[in-house]
Amino acid sequence: MIPKLLADENFPLPVIKGLINAGYDVLSIAEILPGINDRAVLSLACESGRSLLTFDVDFGDLVFSHGVEPPAAILYFRLHPIILDELLIITLCALNEVQPGYFAVIQREGIRLRKLKQK
Repeated sequence: MIPKLLADENFPLPVIKGLINAGYDVLSIAEILPGINDRAVLSLACESGRSLLTFDVDFGDLVFSHGVEPPAAILYFRLHPIILDELLIITLCALNEVQPGYFAVIQREGIRLRKLKQK
């Protein structure tokens, strides 16, 4: 089953378009609700049953330190510099590896997983 995705405002639009072309159902915060806060992003991801794609580490803090309800999964990308063609490939590979229920830290060297506490 292909996961439904919510791309945070900082996730590059060309990569979102590449994911859509690959058959993923992706909503983009930048296109539908630019400027909303991180808690609202998490709430939208939960309500819509979507995994979150982001470059913002604050989502991990909200979920693990502040008890905010997590979405199906959070894929946090730590890639610097960001190379768009590479990011699409890395994202597609990560989506094949990361299962629901995990916070994934995605780097060029690999993926680290931490179990999310679902409510």
